[in-house]
Amino acid sequence: MRRRRVSAAAAVGLLVCGLITPVRAASAAAAVPAVEIAVNAADIAAGNVNGLTFKGFGVLTANSTSALLLDYKAQHPESYARLLRVLFGGERPIMTHVKIEMGNDRNNSTGPDPATKRWATEPANVARAPGFQLAADAKRVNPGLRVSILRWNAPAWADTNDEIYTWYKETILAAYRTYGFMVDYVNPGVNEAPADLTWTKTYAELVRTDTTGFRPGEADAYRRIKVVISDEAGIGGFGSAMIADASLREAVAVAGYHYNTDDDAGGNFTRLAETYDKEVWNSEAQATFSNSRFRPNNNTPDPTVPGTGLGGSGSALEMANTVVKGFVRSRRTHFVYQPAIGSFYEGGQYSFKELVSARDPWSGFMHYDAGLAVLQHFTGFAEAGWENADNTAGIWRIVPRASASTATGTNPVVGRNGLPNYLTMAAPDASDFSTVIVNDSEYPRTYRITPSGFPVSRLASWETRAADPGQAYDADYKRHAGDLRPDAAGGYTVEVKPYSVVSVTSLDVTRDPQWTAPLPADGARPVLDADPARGVLWADGFDYRGKTVPVIGPGGAVTPGRTDFLATRGGDALYTWDRNGAFEAVRTGDREHVLRQQIDRATTGVGRAWNNADPITGVGDPRWTDYQARVDVRFERAPAADNYAAIGARSTGGGASHGLHGTPYALWLGSTGTWEFRRLGSTISSGTLAGFDPAAWHRLTIRVTGDLVTGFVDGRAVFGWRDDAPFRSGRVDLASGFHHTQFDDLTIERVRGHRPYYAALLDNLQFGPALVYGGDWRHANGRGMYEYHRSASTSQGPGATLTYTTAGSGLDVIGPNDGTARLDVRVDGRLVATDQPTTASTDFQQTFSLTGLPPGRHTITLEVVAGTLVVDAVGVR
Repeated sequence: MRRRRVSAAAAVGLLVCGLITPVRAASAAAAVPAVEIAVNAADIAAGNVNGLTFKGFGVLTANSTSALLLDYKAQHPESYARLLRVLFGGERPIMTHVKIEMGNDRNNSTGPDPATKRWATEPANVARAPGFQLAADAKRVNPGLRVSILRWNAPAWADTNDEIYTWYKETILAAYRTYGFMVDYVNPGVNEAPADLTWTKTYAELVRTDTTGFRPGEADAYRRIKVVISDEAGIGGFGSAMIADASLREAVAVAGYHYNTDDDAGGNFTRLAETYDKEVWNSEAQATFSNSRFRPNNNTPDPTVPGTGLGGSGSALEMANTVVKGFVRSRRTHFVYQPAIGSFYEGGQYSFKELVSARDPWSGFMHYDAGLAVLQHFTGFAEAGWENADNTAGIWRIVPRASASTATGTNPVVGRNGLPNYLTMAAPDASDFSTVIVNDSEYPRTYRITPSGFPVSRLASWETRAADPGQAYDADYKRHAGDLRPDAAGGYTVEVKPYSVVSVTSLDVTRDPQWTAPLPADGARPVLDADPARGVLWADGFDYRGKTVPVIGPGGAVTPGRTDFLATRGGDALYTWDRNGAFEAVRTGDREHVLRQQIDRATTGVGRAWNNADPITGVGDPRWTDYQARVDVRFERAPAADNYAAIGARSTGGGASHGLHGTPYALWLGSTGTWEFRRLGSTISSGTLAGFDPAAWHRLTIRVTGDLVTGFVDGRAVFGWRDDAPFRSGRVDLASGFHHTQFDDLTIERVRGHRPYYAALLDNLQFGPALVYGGDWRHANGRGMYEYHRSASTSQGPGATLTYTTAGSGLDVIGPNDGTARLDVRVDGRLVATDQPTTASTDFQQTFSLTGLPPGRHTITLEVVAGTLVVDAVGVR
């Protein structure tokens, strides 16, 4: 692209960027001298085309983290297309790579990804796996995008290396024939396991020499596939072998490992990059562990000043320091985030660690985290990507001698000591450079950058930080802070204030729309309420006759072209999130289409899993409260103890959400005619149906209203039970054993006289005009994956208050609590209840509920009078 230098805007010798800093932090840092950065054009390794070229960032789609993404494409294509343009668009895209972890229909962390081949002779079906379609659509935006694949667990039939090769090859060719792209990189081994070096070399040779099964033009493209090893969790154990074995270096193009910034003891990965010109990736890295919009409301002293702005534990700035330290310590030039896009329902394993949250496909709502703006501080000020064979693409090199990291730890990487952290990238012809400075601390720091050998006379500085009081939350994202002139000695001085990232550059990006455009703002987030007039929250007969999906065109445009809904997505049903097994819409002889659980002990076998449990899928909105859900079920297999169907209610996720034992309330029907009512996997009541026909259709119904749970089989009530520690909100689950089992005519509907959903579900850090805290509270980020946005507010003693004004009928306090808190309740300033108990609760469970307020606007205040109250979220009724 054409480079533009900094404009001749009003320049200053000292540029002040970042958050307003408390006096004590500023005075404590006053004596610290400026950090000197010498950026010398002679230090640019222009001849190094792989090891030091900055390749930008990647999206990892795996383990059902993209389960809802194609629902956005079907229901809100403009929202989906905007996502493509934000991540993959522009002259300097944020994301340059889609990495696909192939699945085996078993839970390998968050959930299962569908197997492209469920038995050895089945033709590969890449439409099942959303990652391949995401990659294809991303390539419509950025044709230079790279695509890679690997696996964790394999389908049951693929248990030898030869079978793995067949699975990979047929899947790769199916993607080429379906979507028109050839995979660029393959890890032939097992994710997060030591590399099998003998198999690695064998696989590379097979790819280079295979001559069978290709259509015209395919073989040449296939033979250009490169090999990655080993995607280990922690420092790769193969560095010394790569140095010692020339044949292994010939076979392997990329050394990648996860969640550790450091080199091995021998410095082998640095040598691979610098001496042998090999790519070294952080092939699975940590993004943001929170919602950065709310994060600045924390009051954590880290170490002394309350509040960490955009920084702190699990933050976007911590992510940025991982980039800096990853290069400085082990020459990582590419970072892949798992998941970059969180498109699965709240409460799954590894929730809230993404850059984009896409969990409401019925509304089109997405949250674009400030972490994207932080990554743009790298990609927006460099030419990122892969250098071509003749070294003329102009991809920028990272400059080791102008980069440094003093952050502690390897994952997480903690920069709260306030010491220098910066990364410099430069054009190979020394025409331009950029230095990214990360200050994830409470201390202001001064940097002085002295370039030599570059034709520059001015530099620009851009910053991202949390907003000042009274500003919009994103007012200081990607802000042009001004231009700089050199001092008499040729140095450019910039002060970087606490909890900010600053890019100092010779480029003029003021006319780059990808950089200057703000990230899409959060919009409305309506509840799934499909047909209010009929009282139906959601209904699905799984037929989808006549339903089509738009085609994404060049540049991410939504075109008039349409494709069949089910064929496009391999049978994946709308709004479902499988957490084990595979539930797909398939045609049957008597009911057009049904939802069928596809993993069958007799025909497909059952592969290995990270989180072992029987098949389960979920559908719906976590804000649903009181409703009735029903579904028709039928068994295809003969009666057996493990052959069953179930419907569950108020499912919210948590550590056991990969199986039915994590569903708060479930009606279980065995193929022998027995039924059970279960709470979190424990049987509360059970019975046997007289004259049960296992081959017939049977209707399961579960109703949840307040603390009452009622179940029906074929229209007859079989249980009614009150829970003294109820779960009060959540989705619907369907479950079965590992047998072909059919579900049809799912309907979730309102119950007369009860509110079907929360009017709002508020994070604890959504402060006024939403939540108002009084007294002493600890507002913290960096909490567990099963807490909403990984944050919570904890009372610090009696007198702590929480106030909310609503036109609704009440509110629920949600979060893990020990039940010690006692509360006084005021409504509109009047004390209406004293010393009210709370309930011991787990993640996403209600600890206190206030209901029954009369119509009108009310201000509710809860005061802690004893014990400790943890607020993770507030459900507004």
